[in-house]
This record gives sequence, structure tokens and C-alpha cells, in this order.
Amino acid sequence: MRAFFILPYCSIFLFMEYLVKDEPSILIDKQTGKGYPFSAEEEVFVIIDNDAKSMISFDFEKRKLSARCIIRVIDYERGKVSEVNAITPKFKIKSTFAQKPFGDSDITFLGGGFTASAVSRNGTIGIIASAPEISLPNGDKGLKIEAYLAADKQSKSFNYLLSHNNNSESLHTSITKEIHGTIWIGEKKLEIKENTLQGRHIWKRTSFPKRKEKPVAIIYGKMEDKPFSSIILSYDNSLTLFTEESIKRFDKIQWIVEESNTIRITDQRNIDIKASIFSSVHEKQGPLRKARSFRYALFSGSILNKTIMESVGYLEYPDRL
Repeated sequence: MRAFFILPYCSIFLFMEYLVKDEPSILIDKQTGKGYPFSAEEEVFVIIDNDAKSMISFDFEKRKLSARCIIRVIDYERGKVSEVNAITPKFKIKSTFAQKPFGDSDITFLGGGFTASAVSRNGTIGIIASAPEISLPNGDKGLKIEAYLAADKQSKSFNYLLSHNNNSESLHTSITKEIHGTIWIGEKKLEIKENTLQGRHIWKRTSFPKRKEKPVAIIYGKMEDKPFSSIILSYDNSLTLFTEESIKRFDKIQWIVEESNTIRITDQRNIDIKASIFSSVHEKQGPLRKARSFRYALFSGSILNKTIMESVGYLEYPDRL
């Protein structure tokens, strides 16, 4: 039977610099002293512009000798998605993945004609990337970004640990604030202004070799003119709502297919959200992930009688349910 744990934070972090380490990392439960080994890791950094309905994501993953990076630009206004991705052997990635949430880390990816780095120091995450060959949804070509996201370990975040038959998996998600920097869309330079963007950090480690994945949905947007995000897990039929002030969990969530491009997410009481899907992107198997599909969508409806209108997000479906 699978167990569900909420993990405490630990601020101690031993910094090392190496290529891609071959030995599994271990997460220690401070309450029980039990160690949970992991063989593959993934960190995702997301920058969302709720007003322009656009999102840029950087997905780094690795397992022993191989690593993959995917840069994806999603334009919800035009209903289009652009991406570049590549897998490289050990000698092309220099990486120190964080051992704990909010820990220092260095991730640098070189391959596939683009570069991407995510450097975390003292709660500030710097994203520096250059993808000159990416064809963007607006018709321009080329993306460069230098952005800085502040991650406050005192703010609310979501953590779980799943264990079964000596295998384990951990997930951490947190909201980042105080985003500033510069984005170049083609030749157009955009200065990032305060309070215009929302940031997200998703951090996952696993030792499950052939675990059957289940659908997951992520929503980013504004509720009563304040940023919120939500993660919906079909593992336990839950929806967790994140705001700057609180985290609320709802159970007995149902996924109802109303049309081929419309999914209703509801608990028949407090939650009633419709996802209008406009694009589906298939992602091949990588070092951490098995093959999966992202169904990018606009989400509208209500949570606790509060209205959300055309919030951005996606539904993630594994190829094998």
C-alpha cells in the first residue's frame, strides 16, 4: 500500500560541484531518520505572464549518465506552443541538483544548439538561456532570457513523498516572487517589470523504475486580482490551491471528459472548473520521464465561489495509464 508523507524542511546543505553524479541522492526524513534513495531527478522553472497569457518553461532532468533539457514557450492567446529540446551525454552537462527545497544548485545544459542554466543561491534563482533557433508562436525566431526569481522558504509550498516496495518519489512545488530581468523575443527586448509575472519551481526525484503514471493538471492565474496556482493530482483525487496567504486542499476531485477538447474538474461542491484544450504536445521518454503528452488549456470556473477566468495551465497525461 502506498504511503503519503508531508516532509519537513531542512536548511543544512552541503555544496559540491561535479558533473552528473552516478550515485543516487538520498532524502532523510528528520522525524523517523529513514532514508529514501532516488535515481532520477527533474527541476522545472516556469515564468508566467497572466495578463499576456503566455508562459516560458525550462525543464531539466537527468538519470546517471544522461540529461535532457526542454525550453518551451506557450502562447495561450494565439493557441500555439514552441519548443527546443535535446538529450546529451554526461560530458555536456555540468550539474549540481539541489538536495533540498530552496537549496543551492547549479544546472547548466549545453546541447541541441541551445544553452540553459538555472543557478540558485540563497533563495534567488537565476535563469539564463539562449535558444537562437526556436521558432516562436508570434512568428519571430530566437529567444534569450536573463531572469531572477526570489524563492522564499518561509512562504507556503507543497511537498509529498510517495513510497512503495522500497521505491520512493518526492515532489516539491513553490511560488517564486520578485521576478526581474530581461527577455529577448527575436530582436525585441522586454524588460521584466515588477508584479507583472508569476514564477514557479517544481522539483521531483524518483526511484520508481516502471511506475504507472497518472494524469496531473497545473493551473496558474489570478483570483480576485491576486496570483494563485493549483495542482490537481489524480493519484489521490485531490486539488491543492496555492495563494500567497494560504494553501487549501480539496478531495474527491473528478475528471469528466465533456468533449474531445473540454475537461471538467469538479468535486460537485466547491470546485467547478472547465479546461478548454487548444494544443497537445507529445514528449518522448527522457532520463526521468516516460513518454507523456501535455494538453495546454485555458481554465475557467470557480473555486470556493471565487471566479477564475481563462487562467493558463496544462493537463499532463502519460502514454501508459
